[in-house]
Amino acid sequence: MPPTSRQPPRRNAGKGIADMITVGIDIGKEKHAAAILGEDERLLTQPAFFVNTHEGARKLWAAIERHAGGGPVRVGMEATGNCWKPLHDYLVAKGAAVDVINPIVTSASMSGDVRGRKTDKRDAVSIAETVMRGKHAVRRPEGEDEKELKCLTRQRRCLVDGRSGMKNRLRDQLLETFPEFSALFDDLFAPLPLALLARWPSASALAYARRDSVAKVVRDNSRRKDAAKEAERIIAAAKDSICLAHPPPKSAARCIQSTLEAIKAANANIKAIDGEIQNCKKPEMARLMDGIKGAGKTLPMVIASEFGGFERFEKSGAGAGMAKRLLAFAGCEPRIRESGKWKGRTMVSKRGSGQLRLALYLVANTIRLNDDFFKAVYEEKKKTKHHSVALFYVIRKLLEVLCSLHRSGRTYSTVRPA
Repeated sequence: MPPTSRQPPRRNAGKGIADMITVGIDIGKEKHAAAILGEDERLLTQPAFFVNTHEGARKLWAAIERHAGGGPVRVGMEATGNCWKPLHDYLVAKGAAVDVINPIVTSASMSGDVRGRKTDKRDAVSIAETVMRGKHAVRRPEGEDEKELKCLTRQRRCLVDGRSGMKNRLRDQLLETFPEFSALFDDLFAPLPLALLARWPSASALAYARRDSVAKVVRDNSRRKDAAKEAERIIAAAKDSICLAHPPPKSAARCIQSTLEAIKAANANIKAIDGEIQNCKKPEMARLMDGIKGAGKTLPMVIASEFGGFERFEKSGAGAGMAKRLLAFAGCEPRIRESGKWKGRTMVSKRGSGQLRLALYLVANTIRLNDDFFKAVYEEKKKTKHHSVALFYVIRKLLEVLCSLHRSGRTYSTVRPA
């Protein structure tokens, strides 16, 4: 994607220099609203809708060219889901300077309307006005490698969320067919319990199973040496189940097998996506996390793809405050709410990417168990803070360490914090 400019140079149009026009576009799923403003912030035409198709984009560009008269065109649009991307690429290819704006910025501008008006056409005008006044940060263009990695990591999150839903569904189904089953194992989703349920999906089925058949499943799916004894324990629990007195409908067993198949398919898809993620070019942030025990291989790639690199958080000077900007971008900075005598609770802002916060939270929880430095940070805060709060202190320290390593050009494995 070619870089965009907030203020493109003017071009000659006829005898003079054509005025720059500014276009605000309110992005929608099926149709967009567009407003065209002149340099004096005057509407050149009434805001209008156009459909989210190639033909709709052509009609929009024809209207823009009609008012631009060969002069420069600046376009502003919100980053709404993925709906903005095709139109963005189309307008950039046409030569327009396109600014992608955080919706929070335009929302603050729209709130100035004392009448509280909120329509798509009015939003398009507000977006154009925001771009003209320059009170916004331009979205950094993403490279092809970054796009590939982010696409994979977000698909992985979707698959993991779907698998979590199926796991919760399985727990609910077992309450109807064998409520005592979950208590027999430390991990319900380990290979052994899943293999048992795949063959005997209810207490009534497992209660009358052959002991040697159950023992074989135990041997094939666990490292237990006392497979026969474990089989007896499982069968005894099934025979003592409350469900034997009033067996569930026969379809309940089939539903459990269907859920197990969905979990198995999700596991296979996640494993395949993880392999593709590892084949991607590793960003600097992910490389710097290689030496941290417990960080793993996949989550650093997720974190790096969401942050998009250190350079977007650098400012003039020695880079002081970069860690704070990273923390704010992830929505992990403290948010204070107070007014007059009222003072609310201090909580994290939770702005930005939910996937990024989750990945940071999971990494913080594993490195505080495996790395001595981060373990000390966690234990110090845990003396006076809740577990989750202490983990956010680990996240902050992790970002500080990564920024320090980025500036020094060293790695964590060669320079461990004292």
